[in-house]
Formats: sequence, structure tokens, C-alpha cells
Amino acid sequence: MFESRERLAEDIRVLLDGVRAEARGRYACLMEPGRIVFESPEPEAREEWALRRLLEERSAALFSLPGSMAGEGPAEDLFEGCEQDDFLLAFLNGRVAVVVACPDAEGVRDAVMRPLRALADRLFRYNETWRLDEKGHGFFLGSARLDVVVVGRTG
Repeated sequence: MFESRERLAEDIRVLLDGVRAEARGRYACLMEPGRIVFESPEPEAREEWALRRLLEERSAALFSLPGSMAGEGPAEDLFEGCEQDDFLLAFLNGRVAVVVACPDAEGVRDAVMRPLRALADRLFRYNETWRLDEKGHGFFLGSARLDVVVVGRTG
């Protein structure tokens, strides 16, 4: 039925915490192009603030990543300078992205799919515009288009 926006926001926070915990990640966030909507945990350490700032600054390139992976790949290294982490990126309908900084993104890819699908359900209820794709087409009533990209450390 109808759930309050506050209740949905709390569910999203819990699921984002769960994705981060499953991935043994130090930081996770849910973002739209240009801004971070939810994050886990709230940044306290200098490294998390730096990562948050990097994600916000490079959000346009980040959201173009799934499309560029189908071609020749990205023109630049979006995570240059972040050698301590792998990144698991999950794009829901191209509208929002879950970003997880973790030690082994490829190794946890399958394990986080179930909570990511539950998160997608809550996100659709939280903001109905996220049901549309990035170009404003379609209306996904059932499941989200979920594009998962793993960015591993080099060397």
C-alpha cells in the first residue's frame, strides 16, 4: 500500500547499509547525477569526504560509464587516486547509482544482487521519476534495469 516517505527513506538507509556490509565496504552511497542522496556511513573521516567530493565532481562521467562500457570503454579513469578500493557500481534505470567502495567488488557482485533488487523496489516507491529511464522513456512497473559495473584496482 502507501508508505510514508520517511519510512521509505529509512528502508533505503537500512538496505544501503546492508549492501555495504555484505561487500565489507568502507563507504556506500546512492546518487543522482550531481548529488548524493543517501550514504553509509555518514562521512566522518577525511578519506570519505574526499571520496564523496570525487563522486560528486565526476558524476556526469560516472553516469555515462554503462554506455561507454558497451563501446570502447571510458575515456578516463574515473577513480584515479583511489587505489585502496575496488568499486561496485549499480545503475538503476540509468537514473540513480549505488556506489560501494570495497576491497573485492568482483567477489561480492553476486552476493549484493538480492539486496540491490530490494533497494530498487524501495527507490521506485520513494521517487516515482526513477521508474523512467535516463531519457525519460518507459515506465518500469516490475523490475528495474540494473547495470552493474565493477572497477578493480590495477596491479
